[in-house]
Amino acid sequence: MLFLNPWLLIGLVGVLVPIILHMMRRQSAKPLDWGAMRFLFDTVAMRRRRMEWEDMLLMAARCLLIALLALALARPFVPPDSNVPWIFVLPLVLLGVAALGASFVLSKAAARWLTRGVALLMLLSGVALILFERQLNLARFQNTGSRDIALVIDASTSMEIPGPDGRSAFQQAIEEAIVLVKGAPRGTAFSVILGGPAPDAVTGAPLTHRADVIEVLEELRPVGGPFRAHDALGVSLLNLAEGYHAAKEIVVFTDSQRLGWRLDNPSAWTSFGEAVEGLPLPPKLMVRSFPPPESLRNVAVSRIDLSREVVGTDREATIRVTIENTGTEAVTPNPLQVTVGEEPLEPVAIGQLAPGQEETVELRHLFKLAGPTVVKALLDARDDLPVDDVQELVVAVKKRLPVLLVDGNPSGGFFERAAGFTALALAPSAELVEGNKPEENYLMEPTVMPAPEITTLKDLETYRVVVLADVVRLPGSMAERMAAYVANGGGLLILAGPRADEGFYNGWEGPGGAVCPVDLGTLQADAEGIHPAPATFDHETLVLFKDERSSDLGKARVSGFREVTKVRKGGAVAARYTNGKPFLTGRNYGKGRILLATSGFDVRTGNLTTRQSFVPLVHELVTWLAGAGGVKLNVEATWRPALALPGGGGLKGTYYRSFDESRGIAVERVDPTIQFDWKDQQPYPGMNRDRFKIRWEGHLVPPVTGSYRFSMVVDDKATLKINGRTVMRVVSTGQKESGEIKLEAGTPVPIDLDYQEESSHASIKLHWQVPGGSKMEIIPAQALLPLTGERENEVIARSTAVDPRGQERVASLSVGRRGRVLELDGAAIPGLYKVTVPEQLRKEIEELESGEVPLVVRRDVRESRLERLEEEDKELIRKNIDLVEAQSVTDVLAVLSGKGFGKELWRILAVAAFFLLLLEVALARWISKSRRTAEDVKVEFEEKTGPDPGMLEKMKELRKAG
Repeated sequence: MLFLNPWLLIGLVGVLVPIILHMMRRQSAKPLDWGAMRFLFDTVAMRRRRMEWEDMLLMAARCLLIALLALALARPFVPPDSNVPWIFVLPLVLLGVAALGASFVLSKAAARWLTRGVALLMLLSGVALILFERQLNLARFQNTGSRDIALVIDASTSMEIPGPDGRSAFQQAIEEAIVLVKGAPRGTAFSVILGGPAPDAVTGAPLTHRADVIEVLEELRPVGGPFRAHDALGVSLLNLAEGYHAAKEIVVFTDSQRLGWRLDNPSAWTSFGEAVEGLPLPPKLMVRSFPPPESLRNVAVSRIDLSREVVGTDREATIRVTIENTGTEAVTPNPLQVTVGEEPLEPVAIGQLAPGQEETVELRHLFKLAGPTVVKALLDARDDLPVDDVQELVVAVKKRLPVLLVDGNPSGGFFERAAGFTALALAPSAELVEGNKPEENYLMEPTVMPAPEITTLKDLETYRVVVLADVVRLPGSMAERMAAYVANGGGLLILAGPRADEGFYNGWEGPGGAVCPVDLGTLQADAEGIHPAPATFDHETLVLFKDERSSDLGKARVSGFREVTKVRKGGAVAARYTNGKPFLTGRNYGKGRILLATSGFDVRTGNLTTRQSFVPLVHELVTWLAGAGGVKLNVEATWRPALALPGGGGLKGTYYRSFDESRGIAVERVDPTIQFDWKDQQPYPGMNRDRFKIRWEGHLVPPVTGSYRFSMVVDDKATLKINGRTVMRVVSTGQKESGEIKLEAGTPVPIDLDYQEESSHASIKLHWQVPGGSKMEIIPAQALLPLTGERENEVIARSTAVDPRGQERVASLSVGRRGRVLELDGAAIPGLYKVTVPEQLRKEIEELESGEVPLVVRRDVRESRLERLEEEDKELIRKNIDLVEAQSVTDVLAVLSGKGFGKELWRILAVAAFFLLLLEVALARWISKSRRTAEDVKVEFEEKTGPDPGMLEKMKELRKAG
């Protein structure tokens, strides 16, 4: 407990006034010797103790009254996070004052001095505790003069909720920040960080010119999305480190939503605390909170999704829109309006939503045009937070989904083949049965290839999904290509029928390790047959088939299936048969997906192909596998809006049109792996068939420490350099291995590969043998970074984009540790962006061929739920930085000036003084009245009418004797 006006504590001297008056009154009372009063002594002695107690109560009340008034004028307050509870200190001082006053009324010397000793002890203890608190407060809120202050403004969605006066919390935060800048001590420097999905250091280093800081604050606007407070604090520390003053402070203006503080990750706060301790003077974290109103009317469009990941123009899809009441009042919004592209759908009535209630609306729609299409849901709820009444979703509508089916049993008629029924399920067309591509408007575009012809396949990357239908094995080079294809985003469906070689599939490895999710065993035959068990279906592709009332998949009979001997790391069983054996397994592999069925999809292993559920089953499996690749046009609100493009890890390839570099570059791209066989074709349009060159550059990241060996298979010439040293050179068509090269795990080393093609066929493959390995393997994309020199990323093209506010931004295409990224400058404001695609990407990526694509930064509905920081959350923060919760900007200024602040107690003392005054008046009147009654004593005297008879008798006897 401290005091805002400590000098007014001198008023406590007034406590001596009633004591002095009492002493003076006692001295003015002089004793009179009057023999006639002796008969009253016994009566007065009996009442002396009662009078002392009455005087003690009256004296204590009068001293306490003066002490309460003096303390109230001194304006005591409790500092935040006080170590000494005021509820203990204040009563201790008041009891000491009361005991001191009462001691002067006591008549016995022993009792008088004992009471005074206890009173002095209590008073000294109270004063000591107050001085101790003051010392702690001075150490915490000392005025260090010049300092650097980071102003962090929460610009999240919830800060736009209007308060009782109509101003939003964001507007109040800006106004108070300006007041703080104007009222801060001289020599203070300020930096401004705008907090949102990604913190934006608006001012860079701290500024000392206050007019510039105020101008920056006045230009700030809400960003929307969640407030990533932990990230903003990290940026604040980096920003403060650029300042020149030793003293640092962080002031956060926020509504104290829990979202974004990373309170579920204590280690992140531990790292932050270590960074705080690394500064010369650890800063305080002052939080000025603007709590949301008690009553909130708000309905949010929380989510839009579709019934399947891949959508075509051949059939309807279901659009699901989720509405949620995140407020405290029941709301009946206007009908929901959904727009697909420029086409509005029929409005849908919602009805009344209670607080916390969630409602999902489903609409069926046939997308008519291929390409990225924006689905927009708008709800006019007339609520307190209109920014969350809209949600967008970009749907990449496909005209065709190329699927390659490799048939492991190509002999015989179409329906006797291993891939026949699967191909027909994808596109039920007579042309397909005759061996031609279907001409109808089907999304799926299957191509059936006999397994022996797989080595002639040139354009594997053009297919979104590959189906290996009872393929015995793949040639070594094709197995490597297939594994790399999946690791880079492709989909693979393995149908392990009777002809499949379990030895090949169990030993098949690629850039992401083992390809198959399980180890296969021998073929098991069951004459009576077994059935898929819908109760065991545990995969999103099988949701439609779990209900046996609407699906006959559980009635399919399987007479032959592959035993599963082991589920590998990363693999999972998605469905089982009725005997408990796995039916469908799967895994994610790099950026792609893999599914493996332990039975073929043909008539040799059962009647699955005759079930009505077979066609939708094949579509669900292929659609899910195809959903892994492509460009994601709906992204979360992170640091900056960005499109992650295919081609993650790898080497940066520069393709020259010819030997003569002056003729220009045909293309610069990131190649995931170096395994090309162009035969006698161009590597890229615009290049020569012969006499061209390619240079690959980047960094190699070894997975383990040890000695590595490298190998190249080249037609015609190539030179490999690692860490600036030539490892090997191939000067004519052939294969060559390097000696051992020692590399450290996780340490990137530069790698350069120059390739030249002179004539005829062109090919190159780059292998390595890792420490402990038994064979040469293609270097995987995960071990390659497309970076040159010491740069973290390299910008190779620029374009523009328009954000949800209509402002133009710069879009940069770069290659770096994350592969290729098309990133927009500025914060990730939730909403719809229109991005102009760099020319070189339009022909390469299907989703970007239109030249301008929509990009949606999703809104996080948790921002509308207003979950506030709890006390245990604040304790975690306090463990790593000195947290000060300010109730106003005045409190912040008090801290900066070294005065401190806290909860004031003068109102409590004033009210206590008022009631004590009433008590003192009542007590004085009662004592006065009782004493007047006691003084009305009746004394009766015996009346004598004549002389005493005995005396008369004696006088008569004396007279006779005389």
